[in-house]
Amino acid sequence: MPRKTTDDRQLLRGIVVHDIRRDLRRHLRPMLAWYLLFTVFATVAAAPLTTWSLAALLHWIERPLAGDFDGVVDNLLALTWLMLAGALAWYVVMLQQAGMLLVSASHGCRYRTAAAALLGMLRRAGPLAALAACQVLAHALLALPWLVIGGVLYRVFLGGYDPYYVVAARPPALWWFLGSFLPVLAVGLLLHATLYFRWLLATPALVLEGLSPVAALLRSRVLTRGRHLRIAVLVVAVALTVAAMPLVVTELYDRAATPLLDWLPGHRLLVSAGMLAYLTLYAATVLGVLLLGTTLNTLLVRALFHRLGGARGARAIPATPPRPGRFVWGAEVAFLGVALVQATIAVASMNLRTDVSVTAHRGAALVAPENTLAAFQAAIEAGADAIELDVRLSADGAVVVLHDSDFRRIASDPRAVVETPLSAMRDIDIGSWFDPAFSGERIATLAEALAFIDRRALALVELKPDADNAQALLEAALLEVQRGGYGDVVMLASLSPELVRAARAAAPQARLALFTNAALPGTARRTDFDMLGLNHLQVDAAAVAEARRRGYLLQAWTVNDPVRMARYMDLGVDDISTDVPAEAVRLRTERAALTEVELLLVRLHSWFRR
Repeated sequence: MPRKTTDDRQLLRGIVVHDIRRDLRRHLRPMLAWYLLFTVFATVAAAPLTTWSLAALLHWIERPLAGDFDGVVDNLLALTWLMLAGALAWYVVMLQQAGMLLVSASHGCRYRTAAAALLGMLRRAGPLAALAACQVLAHALLALPWLVIGGVLYRVFLGGYDPYYVVAARPPALWWFLGSFLPVLAVGLLLHATLYFRWLLATPALVLEGLSPVAALLRSRVLTRGRHLRIAVLVVAVALTVAAMPLVVTELYDRAATPLLDWLPGHRLLVSAGMLAYLTLYAATVLGVLLLGTTLNTLLVRALFHRLGGARGARAIPATPPRPGRFVWGAEVAFLGVALVQATIAVASMNLRTDVSVTAHRGAALVAPENTLAAFQAAIEAGADAIELDVRLSADGAVVVLHDSDFRRIASDPRAVVETPLSAMRDIDIGSWFDPAFSGERIATLAEALAFIDRRALALVELKPDADNAQALLEAALLEVQRGGYGDVVMLASLSPELVRAARAAAPQARLALFTNAALPGTARRTDFDMLGLNHLQVDAAAVAEARRRGYLLQAWTVNDPVRMARYMDLGVDDISTDVPAEAVRLRTERAALTEVELLLVRLHSWFRR
């Protein structure tokens, strides 16, 4: 058998069975102290600085984008921001790993290594930042060719289609695009993976051998040469195991332990106390699992580094505290304290409100064809509090109710809305695609839609501008609202912060909503709105807390699954946008009939499924 194969087998067996187990036994308790110290550091310094700097950058970028640059520049700036966000996140991960490497390399007092590791990490913060920048920049340059190729292929195959039509109808051009681009993407991802595993040992080289960032990258390349595949198998296997551990713990608690709370007496104080104790135990378990997972990842990298020839870099801690046992017990008491604080926050944040409003997305869009009078009527009958509808400008300046930029998806008609006059639209059947029973449905104007809704629900009007007509659409929509006297029952919305700001300037008394797929904490100051409509996948307790702190309403869109609806109600969102408003109204009614104790237990179950 070749010597290399024998060495590789010994490498696998030694790393997984011997090295990691030995290091876990030696360093798990000081790793706990380090984990707590770094959590405090990240909470007090790293996370706020990262968030504030990214928010400031967004604020700075937004100013020159107001009509001065084209879409290509906008996209490049967005990619640059994403790259910087990724670099900062990766830098925080590297700082944590650097401290853990220093803890695992120490042969001195077990209970003072955490503080020494924090100082060692801070001394290496500059070189680690340079190393993170080199890695992220290299991956960005590596991604540039396949991103450009993907953009060209998208323009060739899908450039003439409305994006929503592509997602919903999946035309043949989509499969041509995927067939052409997926091989390019696969090659690109393979190159990224190769580069990642080639530089996997750069951090320990910098931390344990004291090398410069460039020298550390070269050192890692030498150590991993010819071993990328075997290293990848090890790292991916451990990463998947670590990722699954918190999920398994949560599932076990929810299925095996949560039902025990149903045995508590039906008294609010007793139930709250029981939930607090239970969630403290759960939080401690999850924190322990996260600590174990993070430690396993670090020890795997360290073991690989040593097995492949890296220096061990021992850092003895000369001084010994007079009572080391008290030190470690103090760290573990602090660990339980963190768990108790998290549990207290979880119990306190369990919303007991039942006054969430329900918005019918494009009307009851799963009951009747979207953005039609039939869909609006179905939403009203379902008990929706608001009806969301989309508006665009026709070729002759009419404000029409339609989502897509053309009629392809709902009428197999490729004409663009902005190039079609209202009179020509009147003949387009926009109901048959949904069901032949709705074949008589026609495109409505905003004025007709508002008159039909007739104050039976709030009208949430989303502005869908085409190129260069955003201001014209805003002015025309405001004119229709004012002309009909519906200003008090209309809320204007847009995905564009600039358009929302323009609406505030044009109509200071109007109610406004900003829709977005993601919102970085601290960026709400960038525009003036009364409600933030956030993609429901991005809604969490932090988003709800941010809305409360800044004084705006929070909407989760678009939620059609009853389990998810319940989750967002429990989190305390102000509004849920859905294609099935009857289901959301039913859930709200059921929860309004529960006692406080019943509602607490229901929300505990939902909390575990978030």
